[in-house]
Amino acid sequence: MFNLDQAIAEWRRRMLAVGIKTPVPLDELEAHLRDDIEQQAKSGLSEGEAFQAAVEEIGKAHPLQREFKKVEKGHRIIRAIMLIIGWLAASWALAYSVVLWEFNWNFLFGFSPNWNLELIWEMLGILVALTTFWFLAKASRDKASRAGSLLVYVLFAGLVLLALREPPKGGFGPSPIWFRGALSLVLCVPGAFWFWWMRRHLAQKRGPPCGSQPIHSD
Repeated sequence: MFNLDQAIAEWRRRMLAVGIKTPVPLDELEAHLRDDIEQQAKSGLSEGEAFQAAVEEIGKAHPLQREFKKVEKGHRIIRAIMLIIGWLAASWALAYSVVLWEFNWNFLFGFSPNWNLELIWEMLGILVALTTFWFLAKASRDKASRAGSLLVYVLFAGLVLLALREPPKGGFGPSPIWFRGALSLVLCVPGAFWFWWMRRHLAQKRGPPCGSQPIHSD
């Protein structure tokens, strides 16, 4: 006797076997399949015949696989673009906060640390930017977003070299090495996050995480 739920479950397994890994579109496709089965049954077909007709109506596995790959590729491109925009926005926020810090402590009248409200906002901006960098580095798994984030890291590496240099005579006065070192350390943090998550992603690709290994009791 034909069992519709078992037939649909087997159909889902075939879809997964040919490479359709995205659950949401597959659920939507199943909903369309059930609607087609209902329409076919109303025309006088048996449940089994209605199922076969609905499957043929939706399409075979390989064309579906190609369509789902197109959708998934589009999603990956959009996600990569959003991540790159996020890296650029966080980079601007971090660089802007660091420049404000430099202006606040070392502008026109020489180096003079000011522990004021402006410094609190500058430190808050740096903290928010660095937190954003952490999550962006964690989410950057595809090649496009990694390449974009790597360019950001190279940009910050150049800014580190500028921060370590003694400022030229003019708008900025001479600042102590510890201050320039602090600015350089802040600018190095996004790169450290990038390398940390890059190693984690590569380790996950090479093998199962250590936590999946069985624990043997004595």
